[in-house]
Amino acid sequence: MIEKDEISKAIHLIETKIHSNKDDFSNPAKVGMPLFFVPLFCCPHCHQLLNLKDASIQGHYIYKGVLSCPCGYQAIIKEGILLTDQLKSSPNKYSIYEIDVKKWNPGFVSLLEKGKLWMIKELMKNDLAGKIVVETNIEVSMLLPKYLSSLSDKAYYIFTCHSLKTIVELKKKIEKANPNLTVLYIVNSDLHLPLVHQSIDFFIDSTSFTQFSLIYEESPVAILRPYLKKTARMIGSYVFYSTHAKSLKKIQTIYPAASSRALHLDYLEKGLRHNRLFTTKKEEIGYTEDPGSYFSYHEAGEKMKLLAYAAYCHE
Repeated sequence: MIEKDEISKAIHLIETKIHSNKDDFSNPAKVGMPLFFVPLFCCPHCHQLLNLKDASIQGHYIYKGVLSCPCGYQAIIKEGILLTDQLKSSPNKYSIYEIDVKKWNPGFVSLLEKGKLWMIKELMKNDLAGKIVVETNIEVSMLLPKYLSSLSDKAYYIFTCHSLKTIVELKKKIEKANPNLTVLYIVNSDLHLPLVHQSIDFFIDSTSFTQFSLIYEESPVAILRPYLKKTARMIGSYVFYSTHAKSLKKIQTIYPAASSRALHLDYLEKGLRHNRLFTTKKEEIGYTEDPGSYFSYHEAGEKMKLLAYAAYCHE
């Protein structure tokens, strides 16, 4: 965790270099990007700290600006939201992040909710004061935003999403329900985040790894591992089938770029183990035989299962 005096120095440098333009914000967003996060911005390619320029600041919030790196990487801050160009879609006819919950059957929704309840209980066992908590790909099945009233306003939250529209709606909801939360919103889907390494205390996987496996061969844990602190915790839920399920073969047909182990249990387990994360607790929450028409790869009558887990980093 970056010390408070270091953050204050960084903020002071920013304020002396940047001239706020009040004319640009006659009708500003209620809450911009907290200055707290600026010292954490780092190029995901060459790992140099990003430079902030052309910024408009009011109080302790940034409403617009440009984050750039000498290597050419660039991200834009617009209305307090960080926009990256790191958006990955399915090579097929639609993006896997275009989630249509109307095509989810109640049994599958209920299963997810049970998993979320397990996860939030596990998270709340920890002291989150001063911790950075990250949940990515919230359009898949968000956890933390469902429990806004329970979240500690002494922690720092980062939410990422493939859809700008979804992240804007989430931002409005959080500002109304719990305006005291310190939140960074990032439009991103590939998990290569513009953050310094070893900055994340808690990572939340609300079936995002499951969805990630449909378009990437690489383990999401391998991408995220450098961002995790030595004492970091990961809490998540993962959808999977039994080893010989026909649904697994159909996945490879529908998603040609999917991991060969997509929705296999070992996709998660090997990803954790190979990247020095060890499970402290896991529980099979249940299953559904009819998740809904959205899951075009699901073979009728087969069990789509949900595992909840908690893991910790180990050097």
